[in-house]
Amino acid sequence: MDCFVDVWLGLAKNKRVYQAFLKEQYKDDSKPISSFAETQDEQFYDHDFLETVFTGEGLTLDEALAHVSFSSSFVTELKESAEGIRFNFFIASFSDDFSKPKSAQLDGIDLRYLGRFEYDKNAKPVGNFDHLGSIYIHILNHSFLFESQITDCIKVDAMGLMIGRDNPYGRSLDISSTVSAVADCQLRISVNEEGIWELRDFGDNGLSRLGQESFDGEKSMPWPGNKFSVGDVEFLWSDVARRVCGMHRTTRLRHFIASAR
Repeated sequence: MDCFVDVWLGLAKNKRVYQAFLKEQYKDDSKPISSFAETQDEQFYDHDFLETVFTGEGLTLDEALAHVSFSSSFVTELKESAEGIRFNFFIASFSDDFSKPKSAQLDGIDLRYLGRFEYDKNAKPVGNFDHLGSIYIHILNHSFLFESQITDCIKVDAMGLMIGRDNPYGRSLDISSTVSAVADCQLRISVNEEGIWELRDFGDNGLSRLGQESFDGEKSMPWPGNKFSVGDVEFLWSDVARRVCGMHRTTRLRHFIASAR
């Protein structure tokens, strides 16, 4: 499946104007979800697949794209379209919500649409992410097929991870064989704008918990040792890889084979 991303570069008068431009409203269904949506002649878009960061002015495009998923796979084409454009924020949409994406100008905002680019969902962002390190997500009571291997421990780098169903928009762990009602993107693990690891629930369906507490529609910056769950699948947030995580490997393998039948 081909994957495409729409990219805009924007110049806002200040960060407050940028935030107002992207602020979403849900009180009136007859109005667009945000000022950004209105400039694109759209009523709604799925913000699960929208990435936007106020970078400040003066960054190179490479430095700005360090915040964008999979950007190393489309940076060359993007640079050709971005030459000479001043910007202090970007917007990238990894969905097909925008039928006619375009540039726009309004008070305090100059938005330039750069185009639709094909990307590789296995590619990393532009730049060196060694300073972000990696985390490990241990699956405590199940094993799942992940990137062609049965595993109970996933190393997550700056590419992040979605937990839910198989997802063409990024690296994903499909747990639908065990949690049938799980959302396509139930939980997202990523590095946020401040460079901090973040866990965020997009399912908002009563399935996610952080520790013993409901985690519907919330976000957190977990510490190593924190546990979270989706349905009856339990996870451990860790900064180390361990060979065994709560259950012997052969027991987990039997459980996986039995659940797959």
